[in-house]
Amino acid sequence: MADIKPYTDQIKNAVYGEEVRDSIVSALEKVNDDNESYQNIKDEITADKTHIDAQVEEFGDMATEAQTTKTALDSSVQAANTAKSNVQSATTAANTAKANLQAATTSANTAKTALEQATLDANTAKANANTAKNQLNTAITNANTAKSNLDSAKTAADNALSALNTAISQAATSKGNLDTTIASANTAKSQLQAVIDSSETAKSNLSTVIASATEINTTLSATIQTGTELNASLASQNSQALANITNLSDENFKADEILTGVDDIKAYLGYTDEDIAGICVDYQNKTFKRLAGAYDKQAGTDFDVFTMFGGRKRCNVSDDGTIVAYCGDEDYAEDGSMGQVMVYQPAFYYKVVPLVYDKNTTTGIGYHLRKANYYVSTRPKTGFKLHPAFYDVNGNAVDYILLSAYEGSMYDVSGTVYANDGVDTDTAIETGDLLCSVAGKKPISGLKKTLTKANLELMAQNRGANWHLENIKATSANQLLMIIELGTMNTQTAIGQGVVSISNNSAYNCASLTGSTASIGNGTGQATKTTNEIGGTETAYTTSGKLSITYRGVENPWGNIWKHIQGINIWGDGSMGGGQPYVAEGFTYNESKNTEPYHPVGFTLANANGYVNAMGYGSEEYDWLLMPSEIGGTSALPVGDYFYVTPNLNSYKIALLGGAWSSSGDVGGFYWRCNSGVGSRYQNIGGRLVYVPTATV
Repeated sequence: MADIKPYTDQIKNAVYGEEVRDSIVSALEKVNDDNESYQNIKDEITADKTHIDAQVEEFGDMATEAQTTKTALDSSVQAANTAKSNVQSATTAANTAKANLQAATTSANTAKTALEQATLDANTAKANANTAKNQLNTAITNANTAKSNLDSAKTAADNALSALNTAISQAATSKGNLDTTIASANTAKSQLQAVIDSSETAKSNLSTVIASATEINTTLSATIQTGTELNASLASQNSQALANITNLSDENFKADEILTGVDDIKAYLGYTDEDIAGICVDYQNKTFKRLAGAYDKQAGTDFDVFTMFGGRKRCNVSDDGTIVAYCGDEDYAEDGSMGQVMVYQPAFYYKVVPLVYDKNTTTGIGYHLRKANYYVSTRPKTGFKLHPAFYDVNGNAVDYILLSAYEGSMYDVSGTVYANDGVDTDTAIETGDLLCSVAGKKPISGLKKTLTKANLELMAQNRGANWHLENIKATSANQLLMIIELGTMNTQTAIGQGVVSISNNSAYNCASLTGSTASIGNGTGQATKTTNEIGGTETAYTTSGKLSITYRGVENPWGNIWKHIQGINIWGDGSMGGGQPYVAEGFTYNESKNTEPYHPVGFTLANANGYVNAMGYGSEEYDWLLMPSEIGGTSALPVGDYFYVTPNLNSYKIALLGGAWSSSGDVGGFYWRCNSGVGSRYQNIGGRLVYVPTATV
């Protein structure tokens, strides 16, 4: 606004009329000059508004272009989704091809005679898979093309964003009233950035789809390779089996003892049946692998689904063999008042598959097992045999046997008391004395009694028909079940040390009392407290190495006291290393015999003391026998147990199992002592019962 105050002051102070007129004229001229200046400012503002309107129109065009770009991006995303659907379809085709390949591989296992046809089927499946692979590659190429188109769209969007940033920079030079327009432009920028971000997400998702398709392609290629390798493996296994048959024919083996068609091919490759439990023992590489239905199971309740494990339980048995109560029943007792405490063991079928073995070049008799599969089944299957423990005195199959829950104690009939040879002075074994399996008693030894294997058998038979000293077949059945369930042959590590660290005193039977695993019942584990007795003095121990252990109801299968094992003799002529085991058929026993009813097992024992390195193998007839033909292992692997033998044996020896109270870490389920003479008795050797019922025919 014009400042005319000086002129009004002049008018107020004027004396003459002329001075007043001049002042008014000057004031009016000033106002007129200011009005012209305001008109110029108005014209300038009008021109700026016109320029701003033009820019707003330009921004509208840019927004339209951005919308067009977004539409193009939406089309690209739709194309990417179509490509993803194509990839998923290709994946389905790949999975179908994989299923076809697996079916072809399964067909290869149906029969040895059809192996060549199965190989052809596998190759056909491979060709189909390659076709699917090519289709998948085409889908990947299409997806890559869509990705390239999406990249082009993103580039166009980036260019639009750059142009918009340039316009915003120009608008920033305008006056303050342009801020609203700039804010609108920034909003448009944000929206366009959201579109770009969306396209980036679509690009990332498409990349993920492409990566997934590539991974599927890789997996399919690996499946094809696996099929090819399996075909090669089948051919190799067949060649190896044929070679083994040729080698074994020199030892009067029949080809069907090693390879009997389809089921033996399955045995070599590994059964998958859920009702079969197995383990692969690689003695050479010292590894163990669960097989078939045992594959994903852990020792314990997982194995209860198999009858030979889950159906095994402690029970009370009268002398006529009647089971009167089971563990858990109200009237079940372990003190002998309800009869002997035994373990009901259901019958089972088994198969041993020698995968890798070496000829015993030292004695020329039998083989050293380097790798073998061991299986058990509740039902008869092709190639499986009923375990020899489940045949009665007449050679008929039985449904069960009864193992002793506890190490054998002795009931003195004339004194009507359980004997304790640590404090008793009586040395006689009298007519009618009984071998027992009850809790809370001292295992009987040969300290004072003439407790030979023959006398232990006599005391067992005094109970009545079908009672015996535990025999080699029952022992082997228990050993086989242990390794399959425990997943190892180092039984000490799997369950516990056992009673193996009690200081020895040769003047006493230092064994601990039976029954400290009563609370574990039918389970597997280590007692929390075990009572040891030496010369009438009892000591309760709670530390490992002095505690009893149990495997599914059988207390101390190793440790505490050595056990005489019936039905097996070791004989050598000086050229057979540690001698050859001879196994009795039936239940007539003689410690000094290697003729009927005793039969050679077809392999010889290791010729020196040491840790077990390999089990022997002679023939399919005695493939159930688990005794060492070679030493060289460690206290941990592959078996972890020590072996005692008479080198260059030139006589008869008997077999003792499990070790005693001071055997320390050498012991376990396969701790054999085969250097004791016929008729041996000692203060740390005892035995245990077994009952084999008579089949009803």
